[in-house]
Amino acid sequence: MCVDANAGARAQARAQARKQDAVHRQRALSFWNREAQFRRNLDRSVIGLSRDQSDIYQNALYQAGKGRAANQNAYVKYLRSKKVNEGGRARKFGKAGKKAFLAKKANVESVLNRIYGQQGALRQQQALRSFRSFQGKAREKMGLPAQPPPPVMMPPTNRLGGALSLIQSGLSIGASIATISDIRVKENIEQIGVSEQGHNIYEFNYIGNPTRYKGVMAQDVARTRPMAVDILDGGLLAVNYGMIDVDMEEV
Repeated sequence: MCVDANAGARAQARAQARKQDAVHRQRALSFWNREAQFRRNLDRSVIGLSRDQSDIYQNALYQAGKGRAANQNAYVKYLRSKKVNEGGRARKFGKAGKKAFLAKKANVESVLNRIYGQQGALRQQQALRSFRSFQGKAREKMGLPAQPPPPVMMPPTNRLGGALSLIQSGLSIGASIATISDIRVKENIEQIGVSEQGHNIYEFNYIGNPTRYKGVMAQDVARTRPMAVDILDGGLLAVNYGMIDVDMEEV
């Protein structure tokens, strides 16, 4: 069995990535719901603006009709009060009535000009401001789209470190456990003796680990006692020290 020393960290990183993705999907769904609500609000605001503009136009037409009726009534009144000048009357005969009619007409036209002009423009501007304010508040309520989560850095595979961890833990458990003794994971190797069964005994340290050990090389044991050697998943060799007359010890 080939063990990855970073397996726990990699599993934790994968769990963190799944959690971040789940949170992102939830936020994205929440934003989608707010966006859909915003579009519905936008449609309602457009309809509201259209209604406000229709009301403004309808009021202007109504006031224009009243103005025309007022002009008509003033003119009828003027005609009814008008008399025929058969001579002998003053020059100003009938001027007062005509002035009153013209004053009434001017007043009506002034009111209509205000309704169609300044007041109409003001009401249109108020309707547009209300429309834009509603849109702005709806857009602010919608918020920003869900941003993708930062990438989770995946720790690299470290099978050698896992093998060394097993070696160190195996030393405290007992010699009956197969311990990695492949020459390919060792360095600073020095032969210090030979056992009674003919196994070469060495001092060494594992690559990247300064701790010195005393033991055998799996390649040597494979030639003399192959049943005491196991082949791990990664192709490294391990020795079952319980089957030979050498103990692996920390120097």
